This record gives sequence, C-alpha cells and structure tokens, in this order.
Amino acid sequence: MGKRGQPKISYFVKFIIAYKVIQYQKRYNLTPRASWLKLTEHKSFKDLIKEHYKNKDQTDWWVESILKDTDVKINFYKNHIRKIIEQFPKLKIYTQAEYKAHLVKIKNNKTKGIGSLKNTIKRVRRS
Repeated sequence: MGKRGQPKISYFVKFIIAYKVIQYQKRYNLTPRASWLKLTEHKSFKDLIKEHYKNKDQTDWWVESILKDTDVKINFYKNHIRKIIEQFPKLKIYTQAEYKAHLVKIKNNKTKGIGSLKNTIKRVRRS
C-alpha cells in the first residue's frame, strides 16, 4: 500500500520554482515573496502549476484558484515555496558575464593533465 497524504511533487518542479524565485530575487532586488508573486505573472506559470497539481483531483480548479486569487498565492508561498527554497541553499544564479567567465574557466581546465596532449600530437600523412 502507498503512503497516505498529499502526493509529492517532482524534483523538476521544485528546482524550477526555486531557481526562478532566486533569479527574480537577484535580478529585480526583491524579497522572496515578491519574487514568487512576480513569477506567478509569467506566461508559463500555468503549465508549471499544472505539473505541480497533476496528482490531485480537480486539477483545473486548483490551477485556476492560484492564478486568480492573490491570497491563495501568498498562502501557497507560506506553505510550500519557503520550504522548497530552503532545499536549495547553494543554488548559484549566474549573470551573463559570470556565466561567460565560468565557461572560460571550464574550457581552460580541459587543457590540463594528460588529456591535453591528445590535441598537440600532429600526425604526418604518408603519400
């Protein structure tokens, strides 16, 4: 027999919510709750919440209630989003410049060690 209670949401949904809330916090200098409310205005938010509520009965009713009512959004934040954000304390959001620097760092690390000799060997063609 299965566990009783509310079905667990997928790791994907948790990660996307946490990532976007932290990203909005950093980009717009908002509080976590304000960035959650800003995320609820996004055009793809409906699909994300459908994925969250997919295991519940009357999925459409739950989705519509969270899309329309601000009190439901705040209550959802209080009960779920705070806990989700706490699960990802080391989540790093890169700005565009930081991301480019990170890619350069990764590329430079590939040229170290014995694997770097692979590209330097030139083969002579025999004719």
